[in-house]
Amino acid sequence: MILEGQTAYYSKYMILTDYPNVKKLYNYTTMQEIYIDFALGEAPYNPVEDREGKIYYIIDVTLHRNGELLSQIDTSNLIKNPLYYDSKTDSLWLASFESNFAVKFLVFKNPSAATSNTNPSTILYDDSYYLLNNSFSCQAFAVKEDNIYIAYNNSNILLTKKNNSSNTEATINLSDITPALSGEVTDMAVLEDGTVAVLVRSIGVTSETKVFDYTVLNDKDTVYSRGALVLLSSDLSKVEKVIGWTASPRTISATGTNNDSGSPTFAKTWTSITAYIPEYEERNSHFYGPVKIVAIRPKELVIADCGANFVLPDYDGKKNGKMYAHNRLMTVNLRNFAIGCKKEFSESELKFHDLTISGGIEATSASPYGGRYVDQK
Repeated sequence: MILEGQTAYYSKYMILTDYPNVKKLYNYTTMQEIYIDFALGEAPYNPVEDREGKIYYIIDVTLHRNGELLSQIDTSNLIKNPLYYDSKTDSLWLASFESNFAVKFLVFKNPSAATSNTNPSTILYDDSYYLLNNSFSCQAFAVKEDNIYIAYNNSNILLTKKNNSSNTEATINLSDITPALSGEVTDMAVLEDGTVAVLVRSIGVTSETKVFDYTVLNDKDTVYSRGALVLLSSDLSKVEKVIGWTASPRTISATGTNNDSGSPTFAKTWTSITAYIPEYEERNSHFYGPVKIVAIRPKELVIADCGANFVLPDYDGKKNGKMYAHNRLMTVNLRNFAIGCKKEFSESELKFHDLTISGGIEATSASPYGGRYVDQK
């Protein structure tokens, strides 16, 4: 699976996005933040890096390269992650929806040498993407030579060709993978040997595609914070590997008994939640919620992972429960598929998503419990 050598693509940087969409650049080796003399923009578009280490990003209605204007673009109908760099053909792709909901790609060949006067080629797909019609459902896409992969309707991946000639495009659904996956596709990339790397994220309370954003957590809720890296063959016919997925639920229970004798108005009795969340001791072998592939190396992928762990109240100790947010860079070794943690950020340092539980996880609002939280287990 691993190709190395002078032609292999190496990410020189890791482009990280914290909330709300402020972009930072980190050195791959030292993990030190790199200060650059140009802004990467604050809009929620994904910057990408080419094989020369130049960075492409969108500001307002313009596409930039390392501080230099590359092209005026229409940003009104861009897909969720509109930029992709194909290292094999040295081309930069920009994806958007047409007025009839067809998918349009602008393609810049040899983008590091392009000027602001360069006219990109245009590839338009309509009949090939009939599954996408009438829905702004495209999450991400990836390109390698003649193959184009597109994630749509959260959980489907489609393969088509650049020449738009095939009427039998290959598709795969997350639920058809073993183990059956759920949630949504957040990012995709094609590795040097053609293997398709797909990130799947399943996070939320009751719903698997909604982050903990001002969500009220209730007793006996089902809570999701998991994800996977899925490696697929280039024709989507074979699942090579599913890495880091939490397949089975566990029960997180409150400790002790609620002996609060105050008014029921002020008491909150917790029993348990059903959690599709890694055990704390599995935190370096499973994902909490993969967001983005931030670096591609011949032997390794670096993945931004964001999610939460929960501890319910300890009534005997008069301690509230708590949500622990994780914002991490995880590595996946492409030789033995081992997962490791490259760095975990504090929330004040960097966070990929704003995770909030409304009202906290309180045993009671009475003062004896106020401000005291259980320790993470």
